[in-house]
Amino acid sequence: MNSNLLNIVTWNVNGIRSRIFNNKTCSQLKKNKYFSPEINSSIYNLIDETNPDIICLQETRCSEYIGKLATIAGYNSYFNESKLDGARSCNRYSGTAIYSKLIPEKIEYQVPGYEDKEGRIIIAHYSDFIIINVYSPNSGTNYEKKSRFQDSILDYIKMISEKKIIYCGDFNLAIDTHFEKEKVKPCPGLYSFELDYYKKLIDYGFIDSISIDDNIVFTWWDQKSNKIKTPEGKETNVMRYMNKGWRIDYIFTFNISKCNSKVLKHIGEEYCPHASDHAPVFGKIFL
Repeated sequence: MNSNLLNIVTWNVNGIRSRIFNNKTCSQLKKNKYFSPEINSSIYNLIDETNPDIICLQETRCSEYIGKLATIAGYNSYFNESKLDGARSCNRYSGTAIYSKLIPEKIEYQVPGYEDKEGRIIIAHYSDFIIINVYSPNSGTNYEKKSRFQDSILDYIKMISEKKIIYCGDFNLAIDTHFEKEKVKPCPGLYSFELDYYKKLIDYGFIDSISIDDNIVFTWWDQKSNKIKTPEGKETNVMRYMNKGWRIDYIFTFNISKCNSKVLKHIGEEYCPHASDHAPVFGKIFL
């Protein structure tokens, strides 16, 4: 970390074991073996380009034990896992992680008023600031749960409001879309209570760090859209290629006046298929 500048990345990786550290799926990795970023892998290129002090990941889809096998030189790692069974068990569903060059003073996995059994929250306390990394529920299957989740996080923030706070992750709410939101039927990510939450954060004093010069803006693209070949011969989906997406991943700051972030759409496109249907957001925070 250089003086007061903090480089931070947030990224929904859609499974940390699938084409993030290498061009392998989780079933191709050797069991119980450590693995690190291979040259030209998505995480290798992300670190090489941004030199982040802290990396916040969502939808890791792994247990804490397996997460610890994914090592990055120079970083300490902290994982939160789903405590559920079956299709929502830790190695198949949800999960969050923080990789940090700085050693936190404390790590939390819960906030008052919301019992997180899905590994959606991980909070790192440092001497000068706090990072809240979240993977917010999708309101399509967790309508009431998402409302409680959002409100509980904001209530927790009000308890620590004297601190410098970085609130980031996959919020599963779309402030920016490639279409006019007002002309479509409300759906998950676009319900009024979700969009109102964004306004609550801004009204409370949070800054949405996205740069006005960012020409990508969107962080998620529908991977079910038609597949095409790029001029370079890589496979992608037409919505990502045309940058017709949604912005659902954010870096918000509180009690921090100077910050900016941008979407790194090319990270994750190294392999075919891509590493994730999301792109990382890279932020520069001046504490």
